[in-house]
Amino acid sequence: MIDVMATVKEKTDSECTEWSPEEEIQLFFAMDGLKPIGINRHFFIVCVVERLSKALNREINSDAVWSHLKTMYNLKALNEQEQLPFPNEESDFCLPETDFSLAIKQKSVEEQSAEENKKSEVKPESVTKSVKDKEQLDKEKDKQNDKEKDSKSAKMKAEVADNTPKRPQKRTRGSMSLEPNAGSPSTPQGVQITKRRRI
Repeated sequence: MIDVMATVKEKTDSECTEWSPEEEIQLFFAMDGLKPIGINRHFFIVCVVERLSKALNREINSDAVWSHLKTMYNLKALNEQEQLPFPNEESDFCLPETDFSLAIKQKSVEEQSAEENKKSEVKPESVTKSVKDKEQLDKEKDKQNDKEKDSKSAKMKAEVADNTPKRPQKRTRGSMSLEPNAGSPSTPQGVQITKRRRI
């Protein structure tokens, strides 16, 4: 089985390498108007293979056509000599000013303002250190002022609380005076009794 496969492979390889004069003539007819070089060379080879397959009434592999053409021509050199069908010069891209002048001006203004902001943000170290020291001193002063304000407000509240008049005590049941337990003769003085109310 392996021997049969090896002979088939050898046969196909020999078919690819050995072209009969009739096959070569049909190949040249198939290549009429189609150059296998340049940007579109792979598309042209597809067309050549299709024409050749119709002319020979059997399937032809594109790799076989490429390998046979490489034996006949230096395809790399021909590709280098082939000129591109379009200009391939590199140049900087610029928007047309007639259409985009407003957008270009606006963009340049934004870039300038961004650069100015970056320059203003960058400060020398000595300046930033002195600014940081000043900020720390300001924070400490603010803390001291807050403490003084808190202590003053606490004193003011205490003074206000002392100066406000106190409400008089409520009279309890059974007593005519405002003193607690003054009207009940059965309870000794100094002892408080809690009364329950009926609801």
